[in-house]
Amino acid sequence: MDYFNIKQNYYTGNFVQCLQEIEKFNKTTDNTLLYYKAKTLLALKQYQSQDSSSKLGKALDLYVQFLDTKDITELESLLKDKHSSPFELHLLATAQAILGKLDESLETCVEGIDNDESEGTTELLLLAIEVSLLNNHVSTASTIFDNYTNAIEDTVTGDNEMILNLAESYIKFAMNKEAATSNFYYYEELSQTFPTWKTQLGLLNLHLQQKNVAEAQGIVELLLSDYYSVEQKENAALYKSSFLADQITLALMQGLDIEDLTNQLVEVDHEHEFIKHHQEIDAKFDQIVGKYDVSN
Repeated sequence: MDYFNIKQNYYTGNFVQCLQEIEKFNKTTDNTLLYYKAKTLLALKQYQSQDSSSKLGKALDLYVQFLDTKDITELESLLKDKHSSPFELHLLATAQAILGKLDESLETCVEGIDNDESEGTTELLLLAIEVSLLNNHVSTASTIFDNYTNAIEDTVTGDNEMILNLAESYIKFAMNKEAATSNFYYYEELSQTFPTWKTQLGLLNLHLQQKNVAEAQGIVELLLSDYYSVEQKENAALYKSSFLADQITLALMQGLDIEDLTNQLVEVDHEHEFIKHHQEIDAKFDQIVGKYDVSN
């Protein structure tokens, strides 16, 4: 079955169109369709149980429950055996990563990638790359990517090639590699072919990485336009915290005040990495001031 349009829209952040593509297969059911439909509905905040009679369906329900409670116990209990599929392990590894258990998450990813079942392994590879990079293990991410692509070199399909390209772009970004050449052109082409919030934010991050202030400002203004902020309002809400973090980064480069943007980010996502980092720096600064405060 050809999943190219489904995955293309999912990974470029066009969730409304992705759901429409999935609905074209309304007379067919398999794990790939079940997984992407559930994850797309979840992204659109429209999740409803899809197939509670299947193991993947149960895992999806428990994953959504975990997102609300942050209690991973039931999800782990369901998937602790050695017969879980890559898609099922993807949910477990994602939950582990959300809890900050990055080493466990990577182990779960590797377990699924080595699974005899190929359906869903490329998606797990992408997650393994993301988890490794979050854990500041860039060399691990690169090694996992090289080993996987070498192993499946002769069997890569179009829909999976797209995921592999995305994974490779993340590694290049983390390594500041080809930021002005192939990696930049990759995101530039994506943003022109699939003009969505996700692709434009990818290009914006490349410009910020290269300190292209004028170009970055242009993308910020574009995303504030009606085409993105009004016509794509569902995606605008999904990516608001990422957009605010990028706006803060740009404002710092421009020497502008960031208090208002920071307050907006706290309101939208008080657990965002930028906010955590900002609070850690403030705490360290307060410690230093307290240590040398002669009035005490």
